Amino acid sequence: MTVPSQSQLLQQAAEKERLAADLSRYAAQLAEVFAGTLARPQAADAYWKGPAAGRFITQAVQLAREVALLRDDCTSTAERLRKQAQAARAEAAQMPS
Repeated sequence: MTVPSQSQLLQQAAEKERLAADLSRYAAQLAEVFAGTLARPQAADAYWKGPAAGRFITQAVQLAREVALLRDDCTSTAERLRKQAQAARAEAAQMPS
């Protein structure tokens, strides 16, 4: 296993930062996309009646939970990537130029 060069470490840090930014943006968009119906699935009663409305509400609540978990996972992964990028930059800074 070879030790990465300073430029390789800086490149890795930049790539991790870009990926972290993308994940953060996607996490924010998830909240926006599903905010309407999933925030208040009971409002479907105004449009749907009977068993279909109940199934929709059940599935919407489950999907809202899953979306929240996905958003949290994206956010925590982005934070880890930023920390890894910071560590790579710190390591690169300690290397001789």
